[in-house]
Amino acid sequence: MLKLNAKIKVYETVKLIPTPKFYEFNYVKNVDISCSYKSLTDTATIVMPQKVYTDTKGFDMNLFANANGKEKTIHDFFKLENYIEIFLGYDGDYKPAFRGYITGVQTDVNATISCQDIMYAFKKVKAVKDDNVQKPNDTFNIVAINPTTNVDIFNPKTFFEKRIKELKLPIKVDALDEELGNVLINRSHSLAQVFEMLKDKGIYTYFKIEKTAPVLTITNNPQQHTASELGSFIDRNFIKSPLAGTLVKKLINQGLSLLSSQLNKVAESVSGGFLGKARFKFRYNIIEDKLIVINESTKNTRIRVEKYFKNSNTPIFIELGDPNGQLIKTHKLHSDTDELPKDPEAFENEATKVASKLYQYAALRAMESKPSGFEGYFLTFGEPFVRPTDKVILENAKDKEKNGTFQVEKVERSYGENGYRQKIYIGRRVEV
Repeated sequence: MLKLNAKIKVYETVKLIPTPKFYEFNYVKNVDISCSYKSLTDTATIVMPQKVYTDTKGFDMNLFANANGKEKTIHDFFKLENYIEIFLGYDGDYKPAFRGYITGVQTDVNATISCQDIMYAFKKVKAVKDDNVQKPNDTFNIVAINPTTNVDIFNPKTFFEKRIKELKLPIKVDALDEELGNVLINRSHSLAQVFEMLKDKGIYTYFKIEKTAPVLTITNNPQQHTASELGSFIDRNFIKSPLAGTLVKKLINQGLSLLSSQLNKVAESVSGGFLGKARFKFRYNIIEDKLIVINESTKNTRIRVEKYFKNSNTPIFIELGDPNGQLIKTHKLHSDTDELPKDPEAFENEATKVASKLYQYAALRAMESKPSGFEGYFLTFGEPFVRPTDKVILENAKDKEKNGTFQVEKVERSYGENGYRQKIYIGRRVEV
């Protein structure tokens, strides 16, 4: 039988930045972790005995009692806003299951420690700095007439990498490189609030656990759709219009060819020691099956994408879905710098190119809503270790529709007196 093992490291911090001083605990009663790319913040709850054992690493034994000679307790080490790492596994193999900050400590018979991932720090940091606000060369940091900053041609990669690098947090950043037009950011907004704003544009922000450091991932493609999948989806849901004809479809295909290499680079950039794929068998290492098969559904619905230009109040737009369906979402893009040509022929050429790009924008957002795959979860052991956005291969199912490769949306881990378990929530079926 495999032996369970857990390790918890608690780092003292200065202004949320971890210091080299840490304490290591190799005992715990229970750990519960919830992580999902759809929720901005992952959480963890730890239950530990109040007594601190003297073999815990990081202690200076001469200081084990405080100045009054009283033995130290769990409160002396699990302090609010200390940085924490949780490692779980079997037989001496420790995998990083959570990294973040302590946000609460309660004691009864045992101590209960509440934690949030590193998004907790971004809830406390403003998206736009207050110092040097009139620096003329910094387009993201100039005080406007009203208390907001209007970022023209907002690009998540440019904006967030610059701001987050200054914070010196123990993370890596993998941000979407896509122009979103004008974005209005209030000067009082935290970074986390801006991440929430981007959800309305179909952009997800989450931390992905890797072996060396968590990766802040900002993407419009969390389910890692391939260019061929996007092309197939557009073909199935293409709505013809005066702008959307054969030439647009040709340009879409050309654009998807270029997009393919970008999507591959994104997949490679987030690789950090984990395979990102795991295999499970029904009636072998799947303890409980609560999966419900669903099929792609875009009937009776459509989405619309509009782009406005500096010299035109009439947008170029496309629609994707059922031509007679209910309009469920309109994405609006604005540019205060780009202009449309006045020459009719040049205008038509430019409008066609813009429309082809808008189809890519629309497809990535629409495919997130109702893909073919699963709703629900299956329960398994702590290994193979799985994270949100990983792929799982399911085999040996009596219902053949449950066999295949699927994308992980959410993972809930429980570790303790009842063993080590993963509740894995599944999303779309991956076309292979």
